Formats: sequence, structure tokens, C-alpha cells
Amino acid sequence: MATTSCDVAIVGAGLGGCFLALLLGRRGQHVVVIEQGPSVPSAGADFLKPPGRRVLARHGLADLVERHGLRRDTIRYYHDGDPIRECRFPDGGFIIRPYRELVELIYTSCAMEGVEFRFDTSIDDVATGDGRVEELTLSDGRTLRAGVVIGADGTKSAVRRALDIEQQTMPYERLLMRVATVPLTASVAQRNRLYFSSEGWLAYFYPLNRDQARVFVGLPPEDDKEIFQDGIPLLIDTLKRFVTDSSDAFNVLQPATWQRIKVSSLRVAGYHKGNAALLGSAAFACHPMTGMGMSYTLHDAEILADVICAAGGDHDLLDRLLYARYEPRRHAHRELIDYGDALAATFRDRSAYLTAFRPDLHVHGDAAAPEEVPALQPI
Repeated sequence: MATTSCDVAIVGAGLGGCFLALLLGRRGQHVVVIEQGPSVPSAGADFLKPPGRRVLARHGLADLVERHGLRRDTIRYYHDGDPIRECRFPDGGFIIRPYRELVELIYTSCAMEGVEFRFDTSIDDVATGDGRVEELTLSDGRTLRAGVVIGADGTKSAVRRALDIEQQTMPYERLLMRVATVPLTASVAQRNRLYFSSEGWLAYFYPLNRDQARVFVGLPPEDDKEIFQDGIPLLIDTLKRFVTDSSDAFNVLQPATWQRIKVSSLRVAGYHKGNAALLGSAAFACHPMTGMGMSYTLHDAEILADVICAAGGDHDLLDRLLYARYEPRRHAHRELIDYGDALAATFRDRSAYLTAFRPDLHVHGDAAAPEEVPALQPI
């Protein structure tokens, strides 16, 4: 059984894993990314809000990512058909770009930095000893020894399980989500619109590119079978009760294919043990109503890259730096998760939702993401 070595092994080739791999590859680290799928994942958010754009700009990627994306600066919110507020985004607004396209751009940049990717490969075993990960056994029979191991492998993270880090998952049981990609209509091209109803439904319409749009529908679980198994016309009749300014999209919903999405929040008891750390939805997951998950993950990857490079292969120093520089991110994530919980719990009630709505988090996100990130110094 062949054994190879690297500086950093990253499990998961999503946005966080690929971005961290790029930052480390640029600094001369030998990085191996392990992905169980045949290519980079396709499931993820399509939005990059200003905090995430600033992170990419710091690393010369903003123009590349935004070149073929749609720039938007406003989301309008409705309750039972009535506009209740607009959320405006400064500094050029936010970017809409399909998740897979965004990750593929960063993946392509990784290739130029010598990052090695192993697709169709999963983790069969994680050997630990002396408080650190010593070796990864891969599904292809090979083993991998890495100075640092990053679990960027999602909410069911194999790395998190191996580290025996306690997790708390809370499904949003009162709200099932469905998504469809449909032809773009004039109203959807004009503005992003998010509709809520006092009956516990939501609908979000936004353009994906110049030809297509995404439509998200959230509904109580008891309505899902009746709507999506017994007939789409009933879906349209229900939407007509609270969707007002996007009515031209109703005609394109009839032939659409609707994919069900499981939505849960995730909190964990710690973000690292020894030489291994968690990133992205292996570390935290919040309700998509916040729209900030990708931006936070990009900033987390930035911090991890600085920590790993500052440690310089010293395991004791790495552990101390992770405690001092990365573990505090749990506080920012906890605030974002709590905010998502509040939005999900109140959107049926107009006044309660408006009270829960926080423009600071919704627009600007975590204030801990500065315009310039100083280099980390050993502690």
C-alpha cells in the first residue's frame, strides 16, 4: 500500500477547500485535496455578498469571479403580497454566479499553483495519536501523511467524526425547501424579490444569468406532498395568494423540475484538535436566509492559511495559533446561526420578522473581516 506525504491535506473540494488550497499553494505549501465526488461539488449558494467579494479582492480574484457574474444591489422583501422593506448593498452590491462556476474558477487557479486533486476518493480511516492526525487511509488503498489536515467535507464530515468533536444539528422542520431553475422573465431580471406569507410559505425569485432564474419555495412539510407529488397547478394557485410583482414567472414554473433541499443549522464544540481543523459547513451551517455562509467561509479559509503558514510546520505552535486565531471565529458563526434561526422563526409574522431583521449582519456580515488582513505573528 503506497504512502505519500504532503504539507496540508484538505478533505473536500468545495468553495472553502479550494480557496484554502489556492492560498496555501501560492505560499509554497504542498497541498493535496481529496474529494469523494468525480469533480468539484455543484450544490451551494449562488450569492457572494460584499464581505466575500472583499476577501477575493485581497487575493486578486475579484475581477475573475465577477467578470461573468450578475451584479445586484437590492433585494425587496414582501409579506402577504405587500412590500415591507428593501435591503440595499453598498460598494458595488453582491454578485450572483452559479456555485459550481465559482468553485471551478478557483479550482482552475489551484492547478497553476501545483495543488494536487484526487477525485472519486473518500476517507476510509483516520489514524490519530499523540493528539494529532497521523495518517489518512484513502478509498483507493493509498495512505497519506500530512502535517496539517483540514476537514472541509460538509455537514457529515468524516474528519469531524474522527476528531470526535461534538456537533449539534437542528433541522428546520417547519420549513421544507424546493428549488428549480427556470427561464428568466422580465420581473425576475428587474429585481431580486423574496416573498413571505403568514401561512408559513416563502418564495425567492432571482436571476442566475442572462437566460435563467432560480426559484426557491419554502413551505410547511404537511403541504409538500400535496403540492409536489399531486400537482404543480396547486403550487401556482398558492403562490398567487402572496407573490405579487413576480407573476410573469408563474408560466415557467409548470414544466420546472423541483429539487428538495434539506436545511439545518450546525454548531460544533470546537474547530480543531492538534494539527486538524474544520472549515465551512463541517464547522458551522446557518439558515440560507442570512446569505452570508460563503462570505464567512472565505474569510475563515484566509485565517487558516495565515495560521498554517505562520506555524511553519511546528505542531505545538500550530495548535496555539489555531486556539488564538481560529477558534474565536466560533463566536461570529454563532451570532450568524442565531440570526438565521430568528429569521426562520419569525417570517410568518410581519412585525416579528422586521424586528428580527439585522441590516448589519445581512449586508455587512462579520465586522472581523477587515479591508486588509495583517500577517500573523507567532504567539
